[in-house]
Amino acid sequence: MRLSGHLVPNSRPGGWSTSLIGHNHIEIGVALSPVDFEAAHRAMRDRGRAWSREELSQQHGIPGDVREKLRQWLTSNGLTMTAESPFILWLEGTFEAAERTFDMGFEYRQDGNRRLYRPSREPDVPSWAIPWIAGIVGLENVAQLEPRFRTPTDSAQLANGGQGFFPQDLKTAYSFPRPYDGTGQTIGLLEFSNGYSTSDVQSFWQSMNIPAPHLEFVSVDGTPNDGGVNSYDMEATLDVEWAGAMAPGARLVVYEASSGTSDQAFGASVLKALDYAIHDTTHKPSVLSISYGDGESRFPTSEMKAWDAAMQEGALLGITTFVASGDQGAYGLHGMGWPIPHVDAPANCPHAVAVGGTHLVLNANGSIQSETGWTDTNNNGASGGGISQVFAVPSYQSGLSLPVKAGDKPGRGVPDVAANADPDTGYAVVFQGSPTVIGGTSAACPLWAALAACINQARTLNRKGPLGFANPDLYNLGGTSAFHDITSGNNSYNMVEGYQCGPGWDAVTGWGSPEAIRLTGELS
Repeated sequence: MRLSGHLVPNSRPGGWSTSLIGHNHIEIGVALSPVDFEAAHRAMRDRGRAWSREELSQQHGIPGDVREKLRQWLTSNGLTMTAESPFILWLEGTFEAAERTFDMGFEYRQDGNRRLYRPSREPDVPSWAIPWIAGIVGLENVAQLEPRFRTPTDSAQLANGGQGFFPQDLKTAYSFPRPYDGTGQTIGLLEFSNGYSTSDVQSFWQSMNIPAPHLEFVSVDGTPNDGGVNSYDMEATLDVEWAGAMAPGARLVVYEASSGTSDQAFGASVLKALDYAIHDTTHKPSVLSISYGDGESRFPTSEMKAWDAAMQEGALLGITTFVASGDQGAYGLHGMGWPIPHVDAPANCPHAVAVGGTHLVLNANGSIQSETGWTDTNNNGASGGGISQVFAVPSYQSGLSLPVKAGDKPGRGVPDVAANADPDTGYAVVFQGSPTVIGGTSAACPLWAALAACINQARTLNRKGPLGFANPDLYNLGGTSAFHDITSGNNSYNMVEGYQCGPGWDAVTGWGSPEAIRLTGELS
């Protein structure tokens, strides 16, 4: 039976060939679905603590006889199983072995220095296996994710005389709870071919009088830390500096994976990074942050469903995943595309907390003077947000009146929450030895991850387990003083009419920015 969702949408039509180009090697991840996530999550909440990996596998995992049948089927035509976790099976082999296993073909195309490949039709899967498979990842390397950061173009409202916001500015504005600094927690920062300089991050923390957090680098697939020598390394630098600044007591772990190569699919890199971090029993992260994305129409639906399945497992293990909602407004795409609304992936995943952006101005005493939705005023981005056309409306959004555009179907609304992101009210960073200013939902995302680490610290002191799947709790607090409700602004961008901010939840800023003391009290 053909398993839908694995073809690359809107891929370039010309120049593809069925003749192999380049190395004859492919790596594939088969993501499996928990038996009953809702039941497992209810049981987790009832007992007040996350599942252990052993408990989850035994009580809500894939039955042993099904797992063995999956192994036998997947390796019967030349693919080799290289690793497995409770809900992901990893395989490698030749393209011919993959074609025999899934009764499908591949097409190839040279694009500059990269060899691209994609399936020519959907994979064939035994009917008994379909209920267990969330998605098969690695069958294409066309889709890419992009970092979510921007530099200011108008410095008139930059804080601190044009230097951008300092960490203490946002701790004060968002009322970060003073007793908590993330001690005892680990924040995992997922990066993709994006490195950082130790001297940069140490210099930033020192300049802000912040005790240097414990920082480790873990390569998931052999991708090295390039030392922050490339311009795009601003992403990892921003994530590390600001996650550490907002929760200096937490341990930081950078999980590095490839951004995709001629022989490696980016979708598989994301899944591999999630799989590694979720099952990292050495560092045991309770919070993950992902500041990468592109419009969901760029990716096969199977990849997004596989990512969400991994986030589901992480949530049951007590791990909360935050994802930047994007900087392209309602347009949602990097580069050329149809001028219609697009929601970012993986921010569209229902088991992620999607983080949107605001434009923040403070009074001289550090209190908030105004905070609006990040709106395009000078062709320099807007808060990503909208209605997913891949994922259905999740239960925690069932009570909302979602703003579905004409021609679209109801779906998961993005974002869930927000924080300052407009580069014109951007964040101070140190990059390649020099101070500079950066913005984007890439900055808002690690800020929220740091706050979650502080909340988990408070929960630990109260003898509670980590947040895990935070969305239902955040939505229960929506519309209360736990959030700064953002009622002005929009995310129209690139000739696409976006969504309007308004009272309550909206598709620009979600429930709004945090009133961190109140959130910590309510969630701990």
